[in-house]
Amino acid sequence: MEDELREATLAATDIVPASPLYWYTLSAHTKRYPDHWSGRLGVPGLDFRARMAGRTLWGVTAMSDRRQAAAEGLVTTLTHSAACRGMRLGGVLIGNGSKPGDVRQDTAALERARTFLAGEAPLARFSYERVPAAA
Repeated sequence: MEDELREATLAATDIVPASPLYWYTLSAHTKRYPDHWSGRLGVPGLDFRARMAGRTLWGVTAMSDRRQAAAEGLVTTLTHSAACRGMRLGGVLIGNGSKPGDVRQDTAALERARTFLAGEAPLARFSYERVPAAA
């Protein structure tokens, strides 16, 4: 199973983990996916970081808190996971809901979802990096 996941990851141009917001970040099951990426960095001949560079990481989450700031931990986790591998970050689609199906009532999230995966994503940067000012 892990070999299949590794090969599918390396074949993908875009990676979109979906996780409920759980204790202000990814669920433990979802977080295992980028955690395994670290173990692949040292595999001889795999060139995992170089092969991941330039690909785009997106995120999808649902949460019960109506304040978008509650998801900052999840956004930071995905941003740093992408930045340390030279990936792009397409953003995180956040929907509101506590029970299955609740997010369907979040019309703003549904509207954002229509074009969420469209467009060119910027290179991910660590939160402590300064973005150069536009000339």
